[in-house]
Amino acid sequence: MVEDRREALLRAAILVFLREGYQGASVKAITEEAGCATGTFYLYFPSKDDCLSALIDRLYERVLAGVAAARAGETAVTDKLWVSMEAAVRVFDHERQLAAVVLRDAPGASPLFRDRLDRVRRTLAALIAEDLAEAGMDAWERECAARMLEGALGEVLVWQMAQDPGPSRLWDAGQVVRRLFWRGCGLPAREAAVVPESP
Repeated sequence: MVEDRREALLRAAILVFLREGYQGASVKAITEEAGCATGTFYLYFPSKDDCLSALIDRLYERVLAGVAAARAGETAVTDKLWVSMEAAVRVFDHERQLAAVVLRDAPGASPLFRDRLDRVRRTLAALIAEDLAEAGMDAWERECAARMLEGALGEVLVWQMAQDPGPSRLWDAGQVVRRLFWRGCGLPAREAAVVPESP
């Protein structure tokens, strides 16, 4: 029951942040969306900032879990990298509303959120760099390439979400980034992934 109420508040926060922006959103609007009293919010989150922090953690926990699950069945370095990129895009596509809030609102909300997001991005970039190292790429180049991919993917997804894409457009945008990155790094050509079913 406690988890259900917390979940309802998080879902409501996503909708309110999408509609009003983080700065314009109020705790009252979130609790009205969730159908509970304002005081209930503070039983789960000390502040609106803590609520957004929970959403940031949720998105990136799901990204990292998806990447870990995809990599588990692969042994070749390039296969691990390919499926990691696909898994990350799948999560962003599946969690479009959550991703829109985190990628659009969190960076400008406060330095605390920027630092939190940067730590997660460094984790993703380190994973990419590790694969590129195993593939034989020079240390400086792989660090640049890892940051380039992580940054480009985030930027293109934010841009595409702002276009109010149909079910497959976010996925398509992620595939373009992956394909261009792959080609730019001189890695062997791969088959395009199938568009996932919309949730």
